[in-house]
Order: sequence, then C-alpha cells, then structure tokens
Amino acid sequence: MDDEMTATVRAFYKNGAGPTLLNSAADVEALVEAVLAEPFENSVVALYSEARPLLESGVRDHELRIGIDAEAKMGGIRYSGDDGAERGVWYVPGKPSQREEAFYYYQGHDEGWPAESEVSIEDVRRAIGEFLESGGSRPLSFEWAAWPADIA
Repeated sequence: MDDEMTATVRAFYKNGAGPTLLNSAADVEALVEAVLAEPFENSVVALYSEARPLLESGVRDHELRIGIDAEAKMGGIRYSGDDGAERGVWYVPGKPSQREEAFYYYQGHDEGWPAESEVSIEDVRRAIGEFLESGGSRPLSFEWAAWPADIA
C-alpha cells in the first residue's frame, strides 16, 4: 500500500466522537492499534470513503464495517453497498468464533456476526488498506459470502 492515498476515509468507532480520518497506510495502522487498545464496547469500526457518492437521503452508498476482538486478536470484515456488479451485504468467511456467539459492539449496541467470520488482525488491516486505496470499493483480495438474512 502506498503511504499517501488519494481519497479520505472516515472511520467511526467511539460513541459520541467524531470520525478518525484515514489518508495513508500509517493512518490505517494507527486506527487498528487504537481500536485494539479500546474496551470491547468500541469493537466495531464503520468506514466510509469520501470518494463515493451520497444517496438522496444524504448518507454514503457504501460501508465497510470491521469488528475487532483485541483479546482473541481476531476480527471480522463486512461490506455493504454496490460492488460494481450488484448491491448487497457481504462478509469474509473465516474461522468459527471462539466465543459462544460471534458479536461486536458499535457505539454501545451489540451486533451479531456470522459464526464463521473470524479473520486475522492482518486481514483486517489489509481490508481497510484496500478500501482506502480503491476509493471505497469492496476489497478484492478476499473471498466473500452473502451476509445471512437472519443476522440483522
């Protein structure tokens, strides 16, 4: 990944805090390290690229959502939006969760994730870097599966 990127990504993970801005590989690394140091209540990062358009409602047309379990040194990767061919929600299949249920917390609310969605922290870093480099596209170096309909 080049050190300086062309499009800014806004990352949200702390309840009530503004976004963390990502413009470089160093910013990606700093974000992951910061979330690893956070309490589990701040274990989800929602990322949006400023290179992508807004919908009529005023929100971005995409989202990369990353879950990080600092204790297990594992994470999860989910993308929603238009990947160029279709619109949908996908996740990166990985290992089964070491916990009874796979979940993370985003700004005080728990989120269920597919049981077999745990990936390495290195994969999380790579996904964020590819998202930043591509201007908000779904990272291409991963195998993706459709997000299960029974998980909100």
